[in-house]
Amino acid sequence: MDQVIDVAVNYPLYQTFKYSVPSKLGKAIIGKRVLVPFGKKTVIGVVVKKEKHIKKDEINYVLKPIIDVIDDNPVMNLEVIKICSWASEYYEYPLGQVIFGALPSQLKKGVAIENIKVFENQHKELKTDKLEIDLNDEQNSIFKKIIQDTDSFSTSLIHGVTGSGKTEVYIKLAKEILRKKKQVLIIVPEINLTPQTITRFEMYINENIQSYHSGHTLKEKMTTWLGVKNKKLDIIIGTRSSIFLPFRSLGLIIIDEEHDSSLKQQEKLRYHARDLSIIRAKNLNIPIIIGSATPSFESLYNTRLKKSKKYNLTKRYYKTDLPNITLVDLTKDLPEDGISKLLKGEISKNLKNKKQTLLFIGRRGFSHALTCLECRWISKCKVCESFMTYHKNQKLLKCHHCGNSRSISINPGKCEKCNLVPVGFGTQRIEDKIKGLFPDAKVARIDSDAISNLRKLRDFINRAKNNEVDILIGTQMIVKGHDFPNVSLVGIIDVDSGLFNLDFRGLERTAQLITQVAGRSGRKNEKGHVIIQTRSPEHPLLDVLLSKGYEDFAFESLNDRKKANLPPYTRLCLLRMLSSKKITAFKFLDEIKYSFSAQKSIFFLGPAEAPISKINNMYVHQLVIGSKNRVVLKKITQKIRQYIIQKKPYNIKWSIDVDPIDLY
Repeated sequence: MDQVIDVAVNYPLYQTFKYSVPSKLGKAIIGKRVLVPFGKKTVIGVVVKKEKHIKKDEINYVLKPIIDVIDDNPVMNLEVIKICSWASEYYEYPLGQVIFGALPSQLKKGVAIENIKVFENQHKELKTDKLEIDLNDEQNSIFKKIIQDTDSFSTSLIHGVTGSGKTEVYIKLAKEILRKKKQVLIIVPEINLTPQTITRFEMYINENIQSYHSGHTLKEKMTTWLGVKNKKLDIIIGTRSSIFLPFRSLGLIIIDEEHDSSLKQQEKLRYHARDLSIIRAKNLNIPIIIGSATPSFESLYNTRLKKSKKYNLTKRYYKTDLPNITLVDLTKDLPEDGISKLLKGEISKNLKNKKQTLLFIGRRGFSHALTCLECRWISKCKVCESFMTYHKNQKLLKCHHCGNSRSISINPGKCEKCNLVPVGFGTQRIEDKIKGLFPDAKVARIDSDAISNLRKLRDFINRAKNNEVDILIGTQMIVKGHDFPNVSLVGIIDVDSGLFNLDFRGLERTAQLITQVAGRSGRKNEKGHVIIQTRSPEHPLLDVLLSKGYEDFAFESLNDRKKANLPPYTRLCLLRMLSSKKITAFKFLDEIKYSFSAQKSIFFLGPAEAPISKINNMYVHQLVIGSKNRVVLKKITQKIRQYIIQKKPYNIKWSIDVDPIDLY
């Protein structure tokens, strides 16, 4: 009998397909692409398994032969197929689509590797005059403990206060791995963080370093992919998708800012790059380092369970003290367009002292929404029913959930002439106010409206570091790992939206945000000052966080999570459905809940409207499935997925999100 293989195809199907390999085509080795008949089409597939000793009577249907073998050598090694298979099974996503999602676009189309044009001189000319890395005693102690055993799997969490020099430890560890002729993968949560991370590594390491993220062209990504596969690249610094790169001899994985929600993909294959990296490191029997100034509750919990080792960096690398923190009660110090009298006075002092100020606000735009004081009209999106943000400079209302935008009419409500006022504060509104208060100051705003590409970001960072900006105003983009050494005053405009967030992770994120923003102050030469504006100065989060620190707050909050039966003590799965009729998805979710409610060790929350209840004219409902037992939850979600495929109404779209990070 001809050789029999299992082939994964790029379709939303939860199975692979068996084909025979005619002897004239030779052997179809695992990882090669093949052309196969699929229904009435001819499609590209990837060989994921070779059947051994199969007999004719074991297959009760006629096997179709493959048409051709595309590759001389596998495009995907066994180890990458293994991590793709794990991701497919764990995250309930079709294996073929996981595998093809891990391939560059040219390979998905069936182009032979030898016919693909790449950049011949992508790699920079290496210079030998590199700096020697100099670790302090605390950093050096951590380095020595981790480096003792780099030939086996281990997970290490480095919890370092902002500015403590985690990157220097990463660099020293990477140098040791490179000496063993192995490759290193460093994953960062945002594209914007790759340039500065590469710059830091290139200061000390004389090897081929390259970035990998969605901002690169197809040709650039293909060149990097081949460079990794052929071991022409030694270090990759990339975003979450780089976990699927075909390393030939990976020796270390580092996840920086491991708490960041950007490491979780929120569409299609909803994987978490940190968790998938841990699995890949385990498969390869290599160490993985995860680091953060504000570790996720899950990572801290795993240190309690001894699943990972925890190392603390408690001192700043440049030996400056942590900043002073002042709470401003906005019920007493009434703000004027978001700026309290105390904050205004401190900004004025800072300007006189030739120091920089950073103002953080959680939303871009001029304000959260527009409303009419007379008829109570409010700017809501007609497509998805979320509030539309007011962008003053463009004279537009924009929905940051579905992308819909519209111009502002004089009379959008029921009045003859609406009295429109902004609700809440956005970066543009704070920028306008600051320019009015301090007309001689050099003010710059950083958010995704003002900074739309890496070139603009680099320009902004350079201007800030060269003291060409006096006051920096921005959203989360400004606090994600960027170092502004001349900032001595930080103002958090309004922290209350995070304190009273509906999502159970809301307080965790707010604590992380406060800690990260505060860490931008007083980075090098002097002690900084942080001003937090709030209408709830007695909130228990602020009390614990500011008096005891992030870690104490985290472990107190973990006790609350345990009492409430919430992650990490419970595993969750989020099932979302969209339908053109409001009741259709709700009824089907209710049917699923009823059909599986008798299962032991399982609980359901919902069904209910999703936080964004309408997207692109489709109504969105959700059902949360939970269990303390991960294996039990996995079995149930598989059964529910099969139930959906068999019974769902034709006009429903659906998704399964295992270990969701956003419920509300």
